[in-house]
Amino acid sequence: MGASRRPSEYRLGMNDFVPMVPTDELPADLRADFDATDRPGLRDFIRVMANAPDHFRRYNEVYAPLRYDNHLGPRLTEIIRLTVAETTRCQLCLSGRNADAIAAGLTEEMIAELGADARPHLEPDEDAAVTFALKFSTDHTAITDVDKKALQTYFTPEQIIEIGLLCVMCMVGRFSMLAGIEAASCAV
Repeated sequence: MGASRRPSEYRLGMNDFVPMVPTDELPADLRADFDATDRPGLRDFIRVMANAPDHFRRYNEVYAPLRYDNHLGPRLTEIIRLTVAETTRCQLCLSGRNADAIAAGLTEEMIAELGADARPHLEPDEDAAVTFALKFSTDHTAITDVDKKALQTYFTPEQIIEIGLLCVMCMVGRFSMLAGIEAASCAV
């Protein structure tokens, strides 16, 4: 195990679970990410995750292409991401919106339906993905053969893998909540 700092040397998160690395002590690449955003919650997330910078970099190496360079398109990707965020209640995750998804027709009305039983503003493929993401994120044993068949009806095996991995990666919101990271406002 490498050298570590005492928690008193860092500003602690809102609930004092994981300390935030001081901004002036962020590694150069994470400092550049920090400086590139004006979202306070995302800045806090970077500072918390900087406690394990190598792992955070590896997480981002997988997450970024999965989110932005997949076979699902920006609208469905954002629908899945926000569906998982509904289950984690991560305010940071819930507050962000992908501009490409908005341009592709994602609306706040659709987003408001993600946790509902009926989702009349979603396309059938989107509804199938939301059902899967909700169950995956809350109780994966509740995923039925009908749910699996619905995914197979609308998506290729590669897309199904992308949906599953996107759900996994977005579950980081649970940790964000434990660390006390909250978004100040919805930065669309």
